[in-house]
Amino acid sequence: MTIVKSEIIRKLMDAKKFLLDGYIDEGVKIVLEITKSSTKSEYNWFICNLLESIDCRYMFQVLDKIGSYFDLDKCQNLKSVVECGVINNTLNEHVNKALDILVSQGKRDKLEEIGRETLKNNDVSASILVAIANALRRVGDERDATTLLIEACKKGEKEACNAVNTLTVRSVM
Repeated sequence: MTIVKSEIIRKLMDAKKFLLDGYIDEGVKIVLEITKSSTKSEYNWFICNLLESIDCRYMFQVLDKIGSYFDLDKCQNLKSVVECGVINNTLNEHVNKALDILVSQGKRDKLEEIGRETLKNNDVSASILVAIANALRRVGDERDATTLLIEACKKGEKEACNAVNTLTVRSVM
């Protein structure tokens, strides 16, 4: 177990307060200072926890600025990154990476939960539905993946319609 200096914890708490209050540049500046003077094991856990509490309005802006300084794949709360993608109706590299990590970690239950919650959002884009459906397929959940693909098809996503038609043909055979 890594022992973290109280000074680093204090600075990280200051950064968290700035980031939670929407002062992105100030919070990022502190995080970047810490990344230069500490080891990843001293701050990675904190940034992972930050993802769970940061407002979705700021999530991708923060990840764009500090995402390369920590190991996202060590985080256990990646669901919040995907949920922010759904809320912001944004499919980007962070959402795709979070989905990939959830798949590689075998987090089928988290992906199923994300899929169910996503279906409640009528405004979500077809591309996000397809991305989540693909992640569900990769963990072996064809039923929920098909449900998401049908919704994406209804929104005009041709890739989703083709995938649904392919599944329908396979199941009839």
